Amino acid sequence: MANLYLKSYVEANTNTKVTLGDDQYELEPRYFKHYDAIGISIMTPQRDEASKILHMIRDNFPYKIVIAGGPHVKHYAKDIINEPYDWIVPLDGEKPLVGILRGETNFPHNYIRTAINFDGDIPRRVIMDNITDERILVNIMSKDDIEKAPRPDRTSENAVDIIKQYKYKLGNREATTMMTARGCPEQCAFCEDAMTPVKRSLIENIRLELDDIKSLGYGGVYLFDDLFALSVDRSREVGNELKKRDLIYRCNAQARYFTKWGEDMAKMLSETGCYEIAFGAETGSQKILDNIRKRTTVESNYKTIEYANKHGLIVKAFILLGLPGENKQTLKETETMIQYLMSHKGNDFGAYVFYPYKGTQLRDSLDRGEDVGLNML
Repeated sequence: MANLYLKSYVEANTNTKVTLGDDQYELEPRYFKHYDAIGISIMTPQRDEASKILHMIRDNFPYKIVIAGGPHVKHYAKDIINEPYDWIVPLDGEKPLVGILRGETNFPHNYIRTAINFDGDIPRRVIMDNITDERILVNIMSKDDIEKAPRPDRTSENAVDIIKQYKYKLGNREATTMMTARGCPEQCAFCEDAMTPVKRSLIENIRLELDDIKSLGYGGVYLFDDLFALSVDRSREVGNELKKRDLIYRCNAQARYFTKWGEDMAKMLSETGCYEIAFGAETGSQKILDNIRKRTTVESNYKTIEYANKHGLIVKAFILLGLPGENKQTLKETETMIQYLMSHKGNDFGAYVFYPYKGTQLRDSLDRGEDVGLNML
């Protein structure tokens, strides 16, 4: 999704033609010879692959512009500045890319990463890194910028080719992905995106996106917002637009908001064509939920499953194993919750092992030498 947004924004604000690529590019110099600038979007598990691509380009095309972006750059800036990139973009990519291509890079070249340190229930900002490098470009999209940004490209031959590589189904319908907002207001200590401002697209742009999706022949959409089911009224507004186009959808929820209005959220989602919700249950242990500042309860996890299933929604629960405080008893409590979830036909879960990546509050605490109750076995 991110690269579709970047393509549209760059092409709307420069005379540059953008081509999207994916894993097929590998380490073949021929793929890169026709381009003036190459951007590499990096997630942390891809850091070695990205480095190989960078050095291959440097060896074969030393004068091409190479730009690093993506989550790895955001949280591992101290590592990435040691690589020979021309430009490093740790946050929003739209404005920095336009600045690079226009030759207008007179915005900040330092990157301050902040974390949240909790004093009781009161969060306070703590500067963790202050990195200055002439290659680092920071120019964040405001709420107004997000509202006015062009919708992601789903019409060009290149974009359609990339989109069609992803095979995803909701029920028996072919489905694709979209976002209606960026950011998450929650405080989860294990998450890199905790407490990021929520910036929403205009409903007019959402309508145009849905028209593009419908014209591609899709019958379903996975709304990839961190938390789509955050407000009944806002979610209903978007849900009604999906229903008008006969698009069923899956969305991300959070137990506290899902149960805040009793069954109203589940009822509204069902009425507007929601097929499935996904939510981070994380654990069946209240102790662990409190440890990770989830701000939910085990009871609300169970009620989320109950309300969703009652109104015909499938539930996909995400489980994190090995969070601070995990032991045999907490695992047993999680197993009990999973058994309840799976007693309803169609429900599903994904169980993953927690890893304290940089950018999370738990990793920041570990780096400060604090005991967070995390047992590394």
